[in-house]
Amino acid sequence: MSNLSLKEQLKALSLGDSPSNEQSDPKNKKKMTPAPQNNGKKTQQKPAWLEQAQYGVELLKAYFPNCFRELKDTRPLKIGIKQDLVKHLSTCDDIVIADKACMVNSLSYYVNSVAYHKSMTEGTMRIDLEGKDAGPVTAEEAGYSTECRKAKLQKKTARA
Repeated sequence: MSNLSLKEQLKALSLGDSPSNEQSDPKNKKKMTPAPQNNGKKTQQKPAWLEQAQYGVELLKAYFPNCFRELKDTRPLKIGIKQDLVKHLSTCDDIVIADKACMVNSLSYYVNSVAYHKSMTEGTMRIDLEGKDAGPVTAEEAGYSTECRKAKLQKKTARA
């Protein structure tokens, strides 16, 4: 087994060289070309919390496909869905505890996305974990969601 980290091994594979050949063969003098950059733009690594939140959302989509969907197909969720999620996950023995916690924590990331706020229009039916209707979105809820979306957009434009 190689002493290289998984990240280094994947990088070596993507460049077409195996880590063992690169180190053991002194005659191997291939010039390695760096991966292309984003047209001169700096690439930022995602913060750990964001990667964790996105992983949790992917888990939610995998375990509850009728409820959690792709951004373009997002629907408002039932009020109290977090409690339903916790109750349901407590009965699942096939999911590790860390993934259960990740899903519950990622729920707030999901419902605070711009796509989710766009789906919150008056009269739209909310859905439960199984994708069944769970009551309509009220005018007050839709207005609050619109304000949240505007605030997110203003914050984003202020950063740029």
